[in-house]
Amino acid sequence: MTIFPLIPVPEMVMLALNIVLWPIFHILVSKFTLALDNKYFLEDRGLFKIHRWEKSGRFYEAFLFIRSWKKFVPDGATIFNEGFKKKSLQGTEVSYLIQFIQETRRAELSHLLQIFPAIFFFIFNTFSIAMIMVVYALAFNLPLIWLQRYNRTRFEKLLSRLLRLLNICRFE
Repeated sequence: MTIFPLIPVPEMVMLALNIVLWPIFHILVSKFTLALDNKYFLEDRGLFKIHRWEKSGRFYEAFLFIRSWKKFVPDGATIFNEGFKKKSLQGTEVSYLIQFIQETRRAELSHLLQIFPAIFFFIFNTFSIAMIMVVYALAFNLPLIWLQRYNRTRFEKLLSRLLRLLNICRFE
């Protein structure tokens, strides 16, 4: 006896729900994180902490080959014409770099939260199809989380150098 789906629906309804619900979940989570106050994204604490094993982004280059595929990733802010565009660096002012770094944290949270709706798909899908939804959630969002963390490590390093340079120039 199998317990999945919890609520059986006709196959065409199941297919339609799988196709329609993912974009809705993505948009709702994105809108939620866009509405969050910037104060939640000020520091690399907790979830956003950059770990030693990430080696200032070199882990993502060496093991995930991020430089070879990151150029193909669209910027969600451009797609929805909302939020902070992060496809390319638009300046090197301290305030801009700080905002860019904050927005990588916001995007990281958004993509992490977009994984959790996969649980919902166990309600009306067979176990195997629900697991495909879990795989989809991970395959779609993990590379985007990695990209945000990679970019953040690089831009934090750039910001640190810029602040040192500005500090040196101020005392000369």
